[in-house]
Amino acid sequence: MSPTTTGTTAGRKPASLRIRRPDLVVDDPWATALKFFTENSSSIGTRSYDTYVTEGASPPNKVTDADVSAINVTMGARSPHKDWAELIERGHLRELAALGTNLDLFQTPDAVWTRERVPLRLAELFKAVIGKGIGIARATKVLHIKRPALIPVCDSYVLGLIGIPNVGADSGVALVDHLRAVRKDLLPILLEIQSRLRQRGCDRTLVRIADSLMWSAYPDTWLKRGPSQRR
Repeated sequence: MSPTTTGTTAGRKPASLRIRRPDLVVDDPWATALKFFTENSSSIGTRSYDTYVTEGASPPNKVTDADVSAINVTMGARSPHKDWAELIERGHLRELAALGTNLDLFQTPDAVWTRERVPLRLAELFKAVIGKGIGIARATKVLHIKRPALIPVCDSYVLGLIGIPNVGADSGVALVDHLRAVRKDLLPILLEIQSRLRQRGCDRTLVRIADSLMWSAYPDTWLKRGPSQRR
């Protein structure tokens, strides 16, 4: 990661400083994705997180007790249900309803993305959910259930690899913005992996595939130790 400056002249301060994010290289992304979605506990079995997401039974605009159970069983969230009580009691969340269920981080056209003010509305949503006992990782594990094509899981592994500070709502928006910015590079590979997974009866959104690849690149994840590690 090397800084670059623009607008620099002798004896004057640089006009700006750009510090690029570190490159994240995933060797053999198809093999990595296949291993994740066929071996990791968050993705296999009737009680897995991904099964819960793909079944689509969770209401799109409110948090439920079942959602909290889903992130605890195979996603390793260890999130006390009492921390979610206030959000669950609120029922319908206008911040969730403001983000259409058809929004796709990788495939929504720029004009729609801008018109819908997606980054602003994501920031409002993250701030509404984050609270005592609920950081950006736990928040996005639940919110991915609600918008599986839009919201990735923003845990410390992924944020650290991308070079994003773990500072709450802003971290979630920064990760989405980053993936959005490089989507043209990622999309062909993600679509190919999605197609090959579907041929095996495993339907995952592009966001979930990207999230799993980023997380699996961390040097101390289950991929390096064995399939029992929870995600």
